[in-house]
Amino acid sequence: MENDFANHIKNELTDYGKSLGEIGKLHLVGLVSRVLGLFLLLFTIVLCAISLFTFAAVAVIDVLANYMPVWGAALVIGGTYVLIIIVAILCRKQLFIQPFIKLLTKQIRTEEELELKTLEAENNARLHRVRMECQVQNATRELTFYAQLIKRLWNAIFH
Repeated sequence: MENDFANHIKNELTDYGKSLGEIGKLHLVGLVSRVLGLFLLLFTIVLCAISLFTFAAVAVIDVLANYMPVWGAALVIGGTYVLIIIVAILCRKQLFIQPFIKLLTKQIRTEEELELKTLEAENNARLHRVRMECQVQNATRELTFYAQLIKRLWNAIFH
């Protein structure tokens, strides 16, 4: 009986630990994906901004030096880079964050799915904690019951 109870408590503690580990893993995935996504977004914007300034400088030099139509092509390319920056900012979740979530978890594809899995893992941890608390309360009640029973028998026999 005692060994059975100890094994049951051990299994509950193991399940509770696994649930807490899953919560930690999912929180870590969310944090790492956001950090890496933000890093890649900033890296892309910096590269595009450098390219934009380079093409704008070439365009201004061509305009001032020769008044030739070469600057028009440079401005078109500069405008293309501006559009790329805008698309990178508007689609940052799809382009940067979600690929890292998918890469790190191999099952979850979006932030919403990650949040749902995190909530599920937190709920599992709470459920395991409540089960353990109930087991401890039941064991305490049984122990108290037997202790009071022995005390009453002792008092009835010797008093």
